[in-house]
Amino acid sequence: MSIPKVPIVPAFIPASQEEVLSFCKELRFVHEIHLDVVDGDFVKTKSWPYEPSGTPIAVKHATDVFTLEVDLMVAKPFKAARDWEEAGADMLVFHVETIDIDSFKDFVTHTGITVGISFHGETTLESVLPYIEIADYVQVMGIETIGLQGQPFSEATIAKIKKIKQAFPDKTVSVDGAVSASTIPTLIQAGADRLIVGSAIVKQSDMRTAYEELVTTVNEA
Repeated sequence: MSIPKVPIVPAFIPASQEEVLSFCKELRFVHEIHLDVVDGDFVKTKSWPYEPSGTPIAVKHATDVFTLEVDLMVAKPFKAARDWEEAGADMLVFHVETIDIDSFKDFVTHTGITVGISFHGETTLESVLPYIEIADYVQVMGIETIGLQGQPFSEATIAKIKKIKQAFPDKTVSVDGAVSASTIPTLIQAGADRLIVGSAIVKQSDMRTAYEELVTTVNEA
């Protein structure tokens, strides 16, 4: 299998504990996975482990073989972060709309996990810059409405990537949402360092083939 010049990380929103285990089996051809968890409060949709109710530690045996990134699209992210930290998460993404900067700085200071910051919609980049300075990396949402896969690409994403790379040239920029063969070349040209891919991989009948086709797109961009 070819190695992408920019990492491609399959992402899914788990409908159940069993679905997490199933995806972990099907995605064994990659080294990293991105798990979106939504609580129905911060965003309208709700996923496991909120509905049905569950505990992150229950899937640790399956997720431990990957570099596990968990995107905390929840109203109380610090509690969730502690649960996922216990469950072996390697990377956690917080959304600036759900936290204050002092609590975020305290968490980053006292964890061994790699921590990212994200924002979406009408949240201005200027308001996020102090958080980006604290975070290990930043995740730019490629869509306006978060919490659902298959949303249309937001053209504002490109300007956000460029501005972040200008302000923080050494900071890794991930892009999550509407990442596909049609958007990848533009995202890479704008400065994206990492691509989080949902439906373009996990909703395809042959995930491995879909992944390999995106690797080709990335390497030709």
